[in-house]
Amino acid sequence: MATRTAQAVTVAGVTPTYHAATATTGDKVLAKSRTFIHVKNGSGGSITCTISGAGQTAYLVDNPDKAYTIGTGAEMWIPMLPEYGDPADGRLVTFICSSVTSVTFAAVRI
Repeated sequence: MATRTAQAVTVAGVTPTYHAATATTGDKVLAKSRTFIHVKNGSGGSITCTISGAGQTAYLVDNPDKAYTIGTGAEMWIPMLPEYGDPADGRLVTFICSSVTSVTFAAVRI
């Protein structure tokens, strides 16, 4: 499992660094407002990117996982909302892609 730091988008712009998605254990990024992962699916089929539910709601119910379907050859911007952060893990969000072959992502903060 790799922990990635979101790159800041500034007035000068940013050239995002893309990382190969990590199989089985997934990847992590700090949950913050205006932080996103940009997932590129270069594989031959649709994939699912699942954000692990962490923590609890105000009603003390476990947060559910959140799944995003990314089509063949498609891209998707996924927000890393503060609510997704695991309070027991420094507010990091864990996300796992169902397939990692030809799947890359960049973590950015605007």
